[in-house]
Amino acid sequence: MKSSYQKRIFWAVGTVIALCLCFFLCRFTFLESHGSYQYPVVLLVVGIVAVIIAAIFDWRKVMISTVVGYIGGFALGIIFSVDGVDQGGGAINNWWVIWTVSFLVLIIAGIVWEIVSNRYTKAKGSV
Repeated sequence: MKSSYQKRIFWAVGTVIALCLCFFLCRFTFLESHGSYQYPVVLLVVGIVAVIIAAIFDWRKVMISTVVGYIGGFALGIIFSVDGVDQGGGAINNWWVIWTVSFLVLIIAGIVWEIVSNRYTKAKGSV
Protein backbone atom coordinates (compact mmCIF):
# COMPACT_ATOMS: atom_id res chain seq x y z
CA MET A 1 0.00 0.00 0.00
CA LYS A 2 1.21 3.47 -0.86
CA SER A 3 2.27 5.82 1.89
CA SER A 4 0.56 9.15 2.46
CA TYR A 5 3.61 10.91 1.06
CA GLN A 6 3.46 8.93 -2.19
CA LYS A 7 -0.27 9.66 -2.55
CA ARG A 8 0.36 13.37 -2.12
CA ILE A 9 3.03 13.31 -4.82
CA PHE A 10 0.76 11.29 -7.13
CA TRP A 11 -2.10 13.77 -6.66
CA ALA A 12 0.15 16.81 -7.07
CA VAL A 13 1.79 15.49 -10.25
CA GLY A 14 -1.57 14.47 -11.71
CA THR A 15 -3.07 17.85 -10.93
CA VAL A 16 -0.13 19.73 -12.40
CA ILE A 17 -0.41 17.63 -15.57
CA ALA A 18 -4.12 18.45 -15.77
CA LEU A 19 -3.33 22.14 -15.24
CA CYS A 20 -0.73 22.04 -18.00
CA LEU A 21 -3.24 20.43 -20.38
CA CYS A 22 -5.72 23.20 -19.55
CA PHE A 23 -2.95 25.75 -20.08
CA PHE A 24 -2.15 24.40 -23.54
CA LEU A 25 -5.83 24.55 -24.44
CA CYS A 26 -6.20 28.12 -23.19
CA ARG A 27 -2.87 29.42 -24.43
CA PHE A 28 -2.56 27.83 -27.84
CA THR A 29 -5.87 26.35 -28.97
CA PHE A 30 -8.07 29.28 -27.97
CA LEU A 31 -5.50 32.05 -28.54
CA GLU A 32 -7.64 33.78 -31.15
CA SER A 33 -10.55 34.09 -28.72
CA HIS A 34 -8.55 36.07 -26.15
CA GLY A 35 -5.29 37.18 -27.79
CA SER A 36 -3.16 37.02 -24.65
CA TYR A 37 0.22 35.31 -24.64
CA GLN A 38 1.34 36.02 -21.09
CA TYR A 39 -1.74 35.88 -18.87
CA PRO A 40 -2.44 32.14 -19.17
CA VAL A 41 1.14 31.57 -17.96
CA VAL A 42 0.62 33.86 -14.96
CA LEU A 43 -2.48 31.97 -13.86
CA LEU A 44 -0.75 28.64 -14.51
CA VAL A 45 1.99 29.66 -12.06
CA VAL A 46 -0.65 30.70 -9.50
CA GLY A 47 -2.36 27.33 -10.01
CA ILE A 48 0.87 25.36 -9.58
CA VAL A 49 1.65 27.24 -6.37
CA ALA A 50 -1.86 26.47 -5.10
CA VAL A 51 -1.39 22.78 -5.95
CA ILE A 52 1.97 22.64 -4.18
CA ILE A 53 0.51 24.22 -1.05
CA ALA A 54 -2.50 21.88 -1.24
CA ALA A 55 -0.16 18.88 -1.61
CA ILE A 56 1.74 19.91 1.51
CA PHE A 57 -1.49 19.88 3.53
CA ASP A 58 -2.97 16.90 1.61
CA TRP A 59 -5.96 18.94 0.41
CA ARG A 60 -7.12 17.02 -2.64
CA LYS A 61 -10.34 18.99 -2.98
CA VAL A 62 -8.31 22.17 -3.36
CA MET A 63 -6.26 20.52 -6.09
CA ILE A 64 -9.42 19.55 -7.95
CA SER A 65 -10.98 22.99 -7.56
CA THR A 66 -7.78 24.59 -8.85
CA VAL A 67 -7.97 22.71 -12.14
CA VAL A 68 -11.72 23.30 -12.44
CA GLY A 69 -11.18 26.97 -11.60
CA TYR A 70 -8.51 27.39 -14.27
CA ILE A 71 -10.50 26.01 -17.17
CA GLY A 72 -13.89 27.06 -15.82
CA GLY A 73 -12.74 30.59 -15.17
CA PHE A 74 -11.33 30.77 -18.67
CA ALA A 75 -14.65 29.63 -20.12
CA LEU A 76 -16.59 32.14 -18.00
CA GLY A 77 -14.23 34.91 -19.06
CA ILE A 78 -14.73 34.13 -22.74
CA ILE A 79 -18.52 33.80 -22.37
CA PHE A 80 -19.11 36.95 -20.31
CA SER A 81 -16.32 39.23 -21.56
CA VAL A 82 -17.21 42.69 -22.80
CA ASP A 83 -15.19 44.76 -25.25
CA GLY A 84 -14.88 48.46 -24.58
CA VAL A 85 -12.85 51.61 -25.08
CA ASP A 86 -10.77 53.29 -22.39
CA GLN A 87 -10.43 57.06 -21.76
CA GLY A 88 -7.60 57.35 -24.28
CA GLY A 89 -9.50 55.53 -27.03
CA GLY A 90 -7.69 52.18 -26.66
CA ALA A 91 -9.50 48.87 -26.88
CA ILE A 92 -10.07 47.02 -23.60
CA ASN A 93 -11.68 43.75 -22.57
CA ASN A 94 -12.57 42.38 -19.14
CA TRP A 95 -12.09 38.65 -19.82
CA TRP A 96 -8.91 38.50 -17.74
CA VAL A 97 -10.69 40.00 -14.71
CA ILE A 98 -13.52 37.47 -14.98
CA TRP A 99 -11.01 34.63 -15.42
CA THR A 100 -8.89 35.71 -12.45
CA VAL A 101 -11.76 36.33 -10.05
CA SER A 102 -13.55 33.07 -10.88
CA PHE A 103 -10.27 31.13 -10.67
CA LEU A 104 -9.48 32.53 -7.23
CA VAL A 105 -13.07 32.10 -6.03
CA LEU A 106 -12.98 28.42 -7.00
CA ILE A 107 -9.67 27.90 -5.21
CA ILE A 108 -11.15 29.53 -2.09
CA ALA A 109 -14.28 27.40 -2.50
CA GLY A 110 -12.02 24.33 -2.57
CA ILE A 111 -10.39 25.44 0.68
CA VAL A 112 -13.80 25.92 2.31
CA TRP A 113 -14.94 22.56 0.92
CA GLU A 114 -11.85 20.90 2.39
CA ILE A 115 -12.27 22.50 5.82
CA VAL A 116 -16.00 21.71 6.03
CA SER A 117 -15.41 18.15 4.83
CA ASN A 118 -12.65 17.58 7.39
CA ARG A 119 -14.74 18.97 10.25
CA TYR A 120 -17.74 16.88 9.20
CA THR A 121 -15.60 13.73 9.02
CA LYS A 122 -14.08 14.43 12.46
CA ALA A 123 -17.49 15.20 13.99
CA LYS A 124 -19.01 12.07 12.47
CA GLY A 125 -16.12 9.93 13.65
CA SER A 126 -16.33 11.15 17.24
CA VAL A 127 -20.02 10.34 17.64
